[in-house]
Amino acid sequence: MIVEVIGSKKELEDVEPFYVEQLLWGTQSIPKTYGYLGFVPKEGFYLKMVCEEKEPLRTYENVLDPVYRDSAMEAFFQFETERGGRGSAVYLNFEVNANGALLAAYGSGRTYRTFFTKEELEAFDCNAAVEEERWNFQLHIPLKILEEIYGPLNLGRGSRFSCNFYKISEAKEIEHYASCFPIHSEIPSFHMPEYFGEAVIAETI
Repeated sequence: MIVEVIGSKKELEDVEPFYVEQLLWGTQSIPKTYGYLGFVPKEGFYLKMVCEEKEPLRTYENVLDPVYRDSAMEAFFQFETERGGRGSAVYLNFEVNANGALLAAYGSGRTYRTFFTKEELEAFDCNAAVEEERWNFQLHIPLKILEEIYGPLNLGRGSRFSCNFYKISEAKEIEHYASCFPIHSEIPSFHMPEYFGEAVIAETI
């Protein structure tokens, strides 16, 4: 996956979209789901995900609510520290429903994850919009917050990291699971960084 360098958030939808099309764990179909990821040097990442879903289930309204029980889209990221070792096992999860409720944390496994502070959650500037035929969310992932977790990353052209993007609902009436990069596991879980795909920040604009 190539992550294009952009000048600002306004250019985000000019980049090549990625698609969430890998159906998982018995899922037969999902609404069309895709997104845009761009990198602003020395600032961080901007992400927008879109789902062509009418009247999405959206009961949760607060940060850190279990939005995966609604209709949600998710983005997970993992970066390599300069030092390597234990810190490189840490990955971040961002999970959002159509109300813009954000569940976000980091850690090296599905359990015992560390939630972001109120100030950090505000810095992600997460917001959602619902239209007649689709809904979307947007957020910003500041480089400053990434480096508070990983230490210096020196992200720039040619830098590599790993990620995956998901569509989910655990609500029984509409239960479904899908990913951008395939997950080869019989156990339903998105918390499997071994199945994240490789992303490379573009060498040229």
